[in-house]
This record gives sequence, C-alpha cells and structure tokens, in this order.
Amino acid sequence: MCTICALTIEFAVDHPDALAVAVATRQAIETGLLPELDPHVEIDMTQSRHAATVLLTTVQQRLEQVLPASRLASLPDFYVLMIESRTWGYFHPTLAGFDANANPSPPRIEPDENNVRDNILVMSQAAAEELIRGRLPFEHAREIGVAVIDAPGSNGQTIRSALVAAYPMDQFSDFVCTEVA
Repeated sequence: MCTICALTIEFAVDHPDALAVAVATRQAIETGLLPELDPHVEIDMTQSRHAATVLLTTVQQRLEQVLPASRLASLPDFYVLMIESRTWGYFHPTLAGFDANANPSPPRIEPDENNVRDNILVMSQAAAEELIRGRLPFEHAREIGVAVIDAPGSNGQTIRSALVAAYPMDQFSDFVCTEVA
C-alpha cells in the first residue's frame, strides 16, 4: 500500500489554514479562476477521498519526473492535506523517488517541546485538479490562497521551489527530461 493511500483521515488532524484555503477556493470558483463543480453530480466522502488520493499520487509522480534525483532527495519530508475530504498524504523523498512504504506519525501542526513541527502543504482538491492539468501554476495557486505551505525555516521555500519547478507559470509538458545518474 502506498503512503498516500494509507494516510486518509485516520490522523483526525485538521490544519488551521484549512478554512482560509476553503474560503480562497470558493472565491476562486466565484471569480472563474477555478471551475464550478457540477451541481447535478453528488460526490460522497469515499469518492472525494479516492479523488484526493489520485491527485496526491499525480503530484508525487510529477515531482519525481521533473526534479533531478539529487534535488528530490534534498527535499524535506512533508505532508499534504486536501481540504475537501481531509485526506492526508506524506511525502518522504529518497534518491529513488518518494518512499511508498514510509510509516509516518500524525503531522505535528504545533511545535513540540523541542520546537519541532512538520512541513505541511494545505491545498484544495479543486486547485489540485487545475494544477495537475497545467491550467493553474503553483505560484498562482499560492498567491490566491488555494495552496498554503506551512513549514519552519527554509523548508517552506525548498518545497515551494520544487512545486514551482513541477508546475511552472507557463504550460508544461508531460514529457520531461531529468538528470541521468
């Protein structure tokens, strides 16, 4: 079982930025930046979690395709929360790609007694849908608030830089070149 598939709502952890991302997502839909969901199609929580898992897997694969192995391995571990379904993913990079067998603890949203907390990307599934199709660059998603990186120190910038490389301002190709070992 992959790390993403194993991390649905069992954590029962929410993130303080989830509401802000939800409001920004609604505003983006109302202004036409994100497409409106079809009101005639009902999606239950199981379908929404499945869709979130597919989105998380697609983001994972894109990062693995675009980033050279050395850059991928230098990323810090990070969690991703898809707000609509409260589905969590965990990204533990290695030289061979993201570790599908990682067994993380629930994300630490608040600093612990040693002032350590986890790196978290909070994103709407609506934004992720547009992101993976190349219609919403990551930097724009961040600017309009439908994606928020909550990470201490330079980790936020490192994660942001990787996502900007994977989902740039210009249209991207599904065919990418990566470094050869």
